Amino acid sequence: MEDNISAVLLLHNASDPLQALNQELRALGVRTRQARTCYEASQLLTDPEPAEIIFTQTELPDGNWQDVVHLAEHAPKAVNVIVVSRLVDIRLYVKALQNGAFDFIAPPFEPSELSHVLLCAAGNVAARRDAQNRAAQLRAPGSEQLPLPVAS
Repeated sequence: MEDNISAVLLLHNASDPLQALNQELRALGVRTRQARTCYEASQLLTDPEPAEIIFTQTELPDGNWQDVVHLAEHAPKAVNVIVVSRLVDIRLYVKALQNGAFDFIAPPFEPSELSHVLLCAAGNVAARRDAQNRAAQLRAPGSEQLPLPVAS
């Protein structure tokens, strides 16, 4: 698992579900970083190699999961947000997905299910970051752009 993901950010205020999640992620060989506020997360997202995935609790001292999705949408590099709730909440699940979260999970965190979620999120981020890199290369000075086809 660690070959596919360089880092995961856990955004929480010492909540039990994310502590258990942290243990499961480490058992899977995933390196984790932690932040307690949206502000801290925003600073970490500007690192040269930011986390690919953010697991966030629903409420934070300076915001909520929607603020985290907003941060991710405006981050320099693509990042996926997975909302972590203490309980399964179908309305929150649907709202999170409709508003830009990559996924929504709640305990218990089964290793096989968590591994699947991580692989899907990491694959999606890798493809998005690759597309960002290609687009940046096309915009770079001196890069050759292909001519547009001419309609006959």
